Amino acid sequence: MSFAIKKITEEFTALPTQEKIEFIKHVVASPPGEWVELNGKLYFIPEGPPATNEEEEIFEIANREINAGRGVSLNEFREEI
Repeated sequence: MSFAIKKITEEFTALPTQEKIEFIKHVVASPPGEWVELNGKLYFIPEGPPATNEEEEIFEIANREINAGRGVSLNEFREEI
C-alpha cells in the first residue's frame, strides 16, 4: 500500500461517522439514496424500489444481512469497488 493511501486510510478512520459519510458521498459515485451507520458499519440504502428482479433479490439479501446484524464492512465495500 502506498504511503498516501495509508495516510488517507488512517485519517479517514479517525473521522466521526457523519464526516465519513460526507467523504464517501464525494468519492463514490452512487445512485440516489442514503448512507447510514448501523452497529459501527456504514450501509448504503438506495432510494426507491428495486428496478429489476436481480436488484430486488440483492436488496432482499442485503436487508436480511442487516437485520441479522451482518453486512459489508467499509473495508470490504472499498475492496469491491
